[in-house]
Amino acid sequence: MAPANHASDQAYRERLHRWAQLPLPRLQPGEQLYGVADVGLDRYVRRGLPRRHRTAVRPPQAPAARRRGCLPAVLLLPLQLLDLEGFVEAVGESTVRGLRRAFHGRPFSGGWGSRAGRFVIAVRTGPSTHRRFRHGRTLLAVTDRRVLLVDHDHGELMASFPRPELARTGTVRSRQPERVDLVFADGSHIAVVARSHAYAQGVRALVDGYGPH
Repeated sequence: MAPANHASDQAYRERLHRWAQLPLPRLQPGEQLYGVADVGLDRYVRRGLPRRHRTAVRPPQAPAARRRGCLPAVLLLPLQLLDLEGFVEAVGESTVRGLRRAFHGRPFSGGWGSRAGRFVIAVRTGPSTHRRFRHGRTLLAVTDRRVLLVDHDHGELMASFPRPELARTGTVRSRQPERVDLVFADGSHIAVVARSHAYAQGVRALVDGYGPH
């Protein structure tokens, strides 16, 4: 079993090395890249975006994907307008997921208009090839000027914001060693997860070691 784990870790390190090159074309003249981390949103962060925050324009679906029959389309239209999916998910989060989250620790604070909220919107929106607004991962690239959220596949820049807006990381949670809370200058926070405790430590070192000056 150990050799398989070793091979998996080696493959991941190789992918990280390739991913670390993706933000380079996005740098401004004279901008210095400090490091790149692979992170995903915590599992208790809402999985889908509220419809009002789905502002990105996506390419139309292929005709085959749109053909559901006239009757289902007619029935589904009012549900889409009401954002039933978001309503059901919100109810679920307020019950079972809410109870679990009480022990897990709040993964997101500040609301959708906060810096953490805009972080979640950018990640959930994902690259232009993603249609469902349920994207969950990003490359977190930290430079001397900005923080960049970059797509793993093609290096598409999903969002960027000034480096001082990401203030620090939060308290280490011993029962959640892969979790890192990113705390922003406005007091909001978002929990992200790394592949392992060791990689989570790397995220902390990247954010706190090259903190805003």
